[in-house]
Amino acid sequence: MFNVEEQTTRLEQLYRQIAGSEPKRSEQPIAPIPPEANAEQYVQENLQRLQMALQGLGVGPISPVAGIPTVPPRVSIFEGKDEYRIAVELPGVKKSDLSVEITQGILRIRASRSWPGSNGEAQRPIYAETLPCVFERAFPVPPFVKFDSGQGKLENGVLSLRLQKDPSAIRKDVEIEVA
Repeated sequence: MFNVEEQTTRLEQLYRQIAGSEPKRSEQPIAPIPPEANAEQYVQENLQRLQMALQGLGVGPISPVAGIPTVPPRVSIFEGKDEYRIAVELPGVKKSDLSVEITQGILRIRASRSWPGSNGEAQRPIYAETLPCVFERAFPVPPFVKFDSGQGKLENGVLSLRLQKDPSAIRKDVEIEVA
């Protein structure tokens, strides 16, 4: 679960490292959460925007699990006559460690990868270029998606999603089963 206090502490530490001074405090919230917004989702979306901005500056991502990096997987989106196809690179991910859902018009993909090749055994790496990580990506769903038609397949480290087009589609939340 997302811990706001923990993330605030981590951001304050990052601020100290970058600015070389203490974060400025204010009685008034700098960016209040709109009352109609889901507070947890609002914070997560803004944290993702911050992570992307920091990555653009060359600062490593902030992970909700200490010590495990969060990596945005590479994505390709294709449009056909009747459907959208989305391919997401998730090397070393097992189906049981993958979550795909559409909430409020946003496709969210989250997966975790343990030590590649360890088969769950406790081992100490002596050399590693591939590491455990959390893959996480969120982006708007293409327009006119028929939400109850989502299909997914995880094969050879690539997640393939198929979303049928429907010009009369109304956006709703859905979880996509991955085969």
